[in-house]
Amino acid sequence: MNVSPGFSLPLRLIAPYFVAAVLFNIASMIFLFFLQSDIGLRDFRVIGWVHAYMIGFVMMSIIGAMAQLSVVVAEVHHRYPKVFAWIGPLLGAGTVVLVIGFIYNPFWLGIGGGLILCALAIFAFNLFITLRFSRRRTAVTRSMQWSTLFLGIGLMIGMMMALGYGGIIPVDPTHWRMGHIFAVFGGYVMINIMGVSTVLLPMFGACNRVSDNDYTVSFYTMVIAVGMMLFASVLQIEILEYVALWLGIGSVMYYMFRVYLIFTSRKRVYSDIWERSVSVAFIALALSVGSGVYGIVSGSEKAHMISFWFLTAGFLGFLITAHLYKIVPFLVWFERYAPYVDEREVPMLHQLLPAKLADIQWGFAVAGLVMIAAAMGTGINALWQIGAFLSVLSGGVLLAVLIRVLGDKL
Repeated sequence: MNVSPGFSLPLRLIAPYFVAAVLFNIASMIFLFFLQSDIGLRDFRVIGWVHAYMIGFVMMSIIGAMAQLSVVVAEVHHRYPKVFAWIGPLLGAGTVVLVIGFIYNPFWLGIGGGLILCALAIFAFNLFITLRFSRRRTAVTRSMQWSTLFLGIGLMIGMMMALGYGGIIPVDPTHWRMGHIFAVFGGYVMINIMGVSTVLLPMFGACNRVSDNDYTVSFYTMVIAVGMMLFASVLQIEILEYVALWLGIGSVMYYMFRVYLIFTSRKRVYSDIWERSVSVAFIALALSVGSGVYGIVSGSEKAHMISFWFLTAGFLGFLITAHLYKIVPFLVWFERYAPYVDEREVPMLHQLLPAKLADIQWGFAVAGLVMIAAAMGTGINALWQIGAFLSVLSGGVLLAVLIRVLGDKL
């Protein structure tokens, strides 16, 4: 992995992605005040929340991180680096319009979906062309290629569903729901996370570097699961959908096992905000899988909601936050301080992060996560409101941390 200024994009292109992601996180948590603890997954307000959080926060963060990591790992330059000045604004505007469509008027779904499709298609095209010029073939580059393919499929299905909801084309969006979810979440988000984990978890956690072969089982199982779910959506075969669902769960469980082995190989024991956030992320993932399996077996809507909450706000929320605490200070240090290492005294990397503020953010986030889950389980709306308030505070502190780190300079 070649970390050099020649491969990295300038901070001014990447920093807005992280700031926008945190702003969408805060907006998503504010939106929780307008929901209730007994709301169902098929409610359009929940679907709107999912898209605001998953596209605005999760996808915006992933694009910002992958813009740097992809070329560093592949050791190749971006073919069209200037497109990153346009992807973020298109993605942000599309997300806002899409959420308006889900909450107020389905007419706007096609417009919002079109903007998102345009933004992510540009990103996927640039990444695909960039990776073609790379001579490196690793778990990360392989995951990027497959995830880019599934992202494209998921986007086309999502656009078709948006036009169907808007009454523009005669399509029943419910028939394609699971295919869309699996293509985007399983095929893009999870496969990317699995691939990147082989590099970032050992590097940030001071663990032994894992072999690409250790990742192969969970990777290809997820690829097969997503492919089967897409065929099940096309052919409307319920048993195939059920098999794909269990294969996806099996892939995630094996991935969790590999992560456990990574962390038990630690070279030294220490605790920082990254480790605590990652620990909560994988505890939340385990709780999500457990709740999801119980929901599938029992048919409990409440269990599905709890599983969904732990998966999004728990696993994805804490995993992304953990890596923002590592990636953003590194990018700032690498661009602003690394050139002066031999000329003057520069701060250490960990000194750029305000540790106390980060600890406060972590505390608010954990409390908010638990409160919302408890509200879903008990139906007590007071717990829901408290959890939403704590989650908003957590997002606000995260934004303060991010702005402080990005504003650090000589």
